[in-house]
Amino acid sequence: MTFIQPQDLPFLPHPFFIVTEGMGDARFVDELLQLNQITNCGVGCPSTKSAGGTGKNAFPKYTLAVQGARTRVQSVPLQGLLAVADANGDAKKSFDAVANALDNAQFPKPNNAFEIVEANGFRVAVYMIPGAGQTGTLEHLLLRAVFKKSPILEQCLNEFSICSGGLYSRDPNSDAKMRMSVLAGAFCDKHPWTPVSNIWSEPANPVPITSDEFNHLTEFIRRFSAVNGNG
Repeated sequence: MTFIQPQDLPFLPHPFFIVTEGMGDARFVDELLQLNQITNCGVGCPSTKSAGGTGKNAFPKYTLAVQGARTRVQSVPLQGLLAVADANGDAKKSFDAVANALDNAQFPKPNNAFEIVEANGFRVAVYMIPGAGQTGTLEHLLLRAVFKKSPILEQCLNEFSICSGGLYSRDPNSDAKMRMSVLAGAFCDKHPWTPVSNIWSEPANPVPITSDEFNHLTEFIRRFSAVNGNG
């Protein structure tokens, strides 16, 4: 079962909706929802169809699309919207961009990341990946899970980065994406070109979805989507 919603958001079948930057993030969140049997959340991301693009810059149009979808008669009453975004580069700047998108779409605006706010019975929050007090992307979080399970892989990737020159020429976010691409190529033998958005469909996926590195996000989603708001 998948909780990922169609790109055009014809209607909202769940009382809570999780917005991510792209399909890689959406697929990851969907795997967490399935694994932990959190069944009252849908997840989606901007696309050229729904928002004219993808990523954080498309959040303003996509949150407006969510507002439109919640008014359709097929939709269940929406009780909350959780935005999950990368804290790449400048975490505060990234948070402000997401919070302003929520505000412009007439959703409640949180003052800080990782806080759940409620106004007039509607719940909103912003979760910044890879976690509180950190900068980076989804790939940083996935790599932490990989290295915790298999520390030798971190050493291998460090050596590869050094001999290829990547360790010194790439910014941290690009380096993390490169490392995930190398892991996909090494482990996903049938489809070594697999992107992060499809890695969960690969039997030899090197990322352990059961890793406790993902517990903070999972528990945050549980609290956010709790019916009584208290987790």
